[in-house]
Amino acid sequence: MKKKYVNLTLFFLALAAVVFTPLTAHAAQVDQYPAELEYYDAQIDLMLPRLAQFQDQYHAVNGRYYQALESHTAAPEVPTVPDGIHNSPTDQPEDLALFWETFAELPEVLAWSFRIDTYSGPDGDGYVLTVTTIVDGIEWQRAINHGPDTWRDADWYLADQF
Repeated sequence: MKKKYVNLTLFFLALAAVVFTPLTAHAAQVDQYPAELEYYDAQIDLMLPRLAQFQDQYHAVNGRYYQALESHTAAPEVPTVPDGIHNSPTDQPEDLALFWETFAELPEVLAWSFRIDTYSGPDGDGYVLTVTTIVDGIEWQRAINHGPDTWRDADWYLADQF
């Protein structure tokens, strides 16, 4: 009977080593952001005031914030034309082109994709801009919250950690 417990213990230790090793290895890399992410942050920082203005106007008219599906089908590694610009959520007729063409003043190609998720909670409405890119074969994400749920903010992180 004792041998069975030893085997199970060894099994679970080996399983834990396999499961948690990638997370530990990736977590160490998060402290060192690729230089490209700083450049993307500068582009995003230019877009944020336009997004806030657009969202304020949209919310005033519609009673909720504007939601946008992914700008790109897959996270880009190089500047790419957004192929998701004409997709819209099932509960909203407006697509991403509405924001892109009227407020964003974004370049025709981006090396990062984004989506806008909305929420309504006990403390009020809000939205989260989630940005995704691939640098050196590694997928990175960042979440920028606008609203009462400040816990939704996240600096750049490795997308495969979760």
